[in-house]
Amino acid sequence: MSTTVNGDQSYDARTTRRSLELLLEGKKPSLGEIRLDQMVETPIGSGFGASAAGAVSAVYAVAASTNFKATKSALALFAHRAEIIESTGLGTVSVIYDSAGAGAITVPGEPGVAKFIAVDVPRDTRIVTGYLAPFDKKEALSSKAVTEKINRLGRVALTAFLADPTLDTLAQEGERFSKNLGLESPEVKRMVKAAKTSGAKYASQNMIGYSVHALVDSDESRRVEESLRGLSTAIRVDTFEVGNRKAGLSALAAGD
Repeated sequence: MSTTVNGDQSYDARTTRRSLELLLEGKKPSLGEIRLDQMVETPIGSGFGASAAGAVSAVYAVAASTNFKATKSALALFAHRAEIIESTGLGTVSVIYDSAGAGAITVPGEPGVAKFIAVDVPRDTRIVTGYLAPFDKKEALSSKAVTEKINRLGRVALTAFLADPTLDTLAQEGERFSKNLGLESPEVKRMVKAAKTSGAKYASQNMIGYSVHALVDSDESRRVEESLRGLSTAIRVDTFEVGNRKAGLSALAAGD
């Protein structure tokens, strides 16, 4: 089995590879050689969910190409387990495999068990992101002190969200969680401050990365972009709408 990410054969796509190893474990060698080529348009390794998205898309595509029959949640479980083993995610797979939009996981667990509450998002809402560098989550997530703090702060944030499940509460609690967790580098703090002083409603660190995401109205997005770019030429800045499409196979990936 070989994998490439954005044309790079040497890239260590360990979560994707692990998910495929779990998927194909015990399968007959007659499947032949599997080559997976992935294109990732968001920054990798900085809290954008790229490892989860890569793993989910990989198991869906390989399952389809090898005629492996299973439900969406059963296939997503291989990606979910891979993220746990490789310490690259915080339950992201349990949401992205069959959900869209903005919201919060209210009941943790594997795909099909976890519960997600979506919130209404105004049509003119944009997310402006600033990315500086990859972040090795494995060290942070393997720390007992950090994981205990994540769980404690997460319970507080979840209680507040369940009392008022709106986009504003979600963003407010995200800011509070990020600040109190204490993993923000000086550069991340500067990006958060720049975004908010230039018009963002909310801004906080990606979980977990040397990167930030800011919630803005569409008419303020250009100003926030320019403010982030003005901090350093090393910062990659992107603007996104909140998506509404669920994960699935395209006609090309399905072989149609």
